Amino acid sequence: MKRGRAANAVKAARQATGMTQQQLSFEIYESREAVSQQENGRYRVQPNISKYFADKHNNPWVALEAAAEYTGWGPVKLDGEVVDLHRASVAMKTKEELTEALQAIESVCVANHPRTIREYDKQHLEEAILQAIDAIVALTQYVAVICVDYGFSWLKMWQKHRTKLQTKGFIKR
Repeated sequence: MKRGRAANAVKAARQATGMTQQQLSFEIYESREAVSQQENGRYRVQPNISKYFADKHNNPWVALEAAAEYTGWGPVKLDGEVVDLHRASVAMKTKEELTEALQAIESVCVANHPRTIREYDKQHLEEAILQAIDAIVALTQYVAVICVDYGFSWLKMWQKHRTKLQTKGFIKR
């Protein structure tokens, strides 16, 4: 198994806290070797490490990278050469992506049965899906950056959201 983004995220998160692999292993009740193998990509990053960094260090990036690696899809931390993760830049880009997604969604009619869609409309629908994914990624970056920069707990915010969904009857307990 090659070293992936999740392995890099674990190593970076651990180093940012100033912990050694041994110290992290004591925190998560695993061997230092297990931590090393996850950081080096020999084993997949385990959920307990993702949860540890989100819960104890308010670092959502390890969990996002690990989840995307496990599933093969989903938002990851944007880290390319042209990315600016300053909170103001992230907020502006999120507004832009949301506007584009709403415009794309409004341009397509999904009231008709899927079997009756024309190829032209199907192309527009695909574009709307891609714009919606852009918005999801932007919103994920926004929530993560704002939580980290302002000290809101990533986990607690998601717990509050889940409670709201349960209270409104959108999900079962």
